[in-house]
Amino acid sequence: MINFRQKAFNSISRVLAITRYDIEQRQLINEYGLNIHGENYFRDVFNFIYGYNFVNDNFESHNSSCVDLVDKKKKLAYQITTTRTKEKLEKTFKALKKEKYKDYTIRIFYLLEKSNPSENTIREFKDNYGIDLNECLFDYTDLISEINNLTDDKLIALDNKHFKSYTEKYTDEIVLNLVFRHLIQNYSKTHRNYDDDFGTIDTDDKIILNNINTRIANEINGGLDYINILNSENGLLSDLRVLVVENLYKDILKQLLLSKLSKSSIEGKTINELNELCSLHSIDSNKIINNLHQDLEHKINIKDFNSMSISWIIIAFFFEICDIGIKK
Repeated sequence: MINFRQKAFNSISRVLAITRYDIEQRQLINEYGLNIHGENYFRDVFNFIYGYNFVNDNFESHNSSCVDLVDKKKKLAYQITTTRTKEKLEKTFKALKKEKYKDYTIRIFYLLEKSNPSENTIREFKDNYGIDLNECLFDYTDLISEINNLTDDKLIALDNKHFKSYTEKYTDEIVLNLVFRHLIQNYSKTHRNYDDDFGTIDTDDKIILNNINTRIANEINGGLDYINILNSENGLLSDLRVLVVENLYKDILKQLLLSKLSKSSIEGKTINELNELCSLHSIDSNKIINNLHQDLEHKINIKDFNSMSISWIIIAFFFEICDIGIKK
């Protein structure tokens, strides 16, 4: 049962993560269909988890401007949104002053990250509406915690009923595309400085040259199975390279070299030169790649999808074309 529970929980957390990325990218082109779908989707999820009897108030009130989901028996209402502004908070909680929502509890569920109101805003809403905003704002992190507290049977049933089918909808190609776009969008590109040429050394030879241990070698080789997908995303790869190679990887090399060299002796060095200094001063390549993997995991928040380890796929790609690791 423990294995089934873990599998179900992983399935749910992956779908919640990749759905956020999907909504994020659609909004960039002013496509809000998934936001609207999200109202009814989370209506059903909340009803299943909490035993609520939510109905979509927009159907009854012709696009209610205050709230989306209403449980009349429990006098509970939810707004489902991606908008994190103070104005949105005002618009939502003004409903508490309407007779229709008298004695209701109103909460906001954010499809992306939840709002982080200032202390002044929290005090203002306490004075005006008698609420504590900290207890009214929720996002996927809160939902995941609640899901993790479900009994084994209910958690597995939740996955089967509302999440499992999405692992088929989100193919490997779609997931990688969304992850790449998320990484690039949330990284401020200031410059491109391609200071090293692609290498030509065979991957197996490079694994030996860099003294890569068996565990990491297996991860890299596993990631190579998806290289064809990355090669089909040429429009994204240059920006992805700026983030992964020119910034994350380069910063890791510098940080590890600071234990051996002065900061002034490192500044201005190309990646190739930094790689050579790491080799000269016996900086462990496995530690370098492990640090890069941890940085990517932190930024992606999806450990794997459909047995596909996204961080290792990215590392394998740039290792294979000799942007990562020494090559001679």
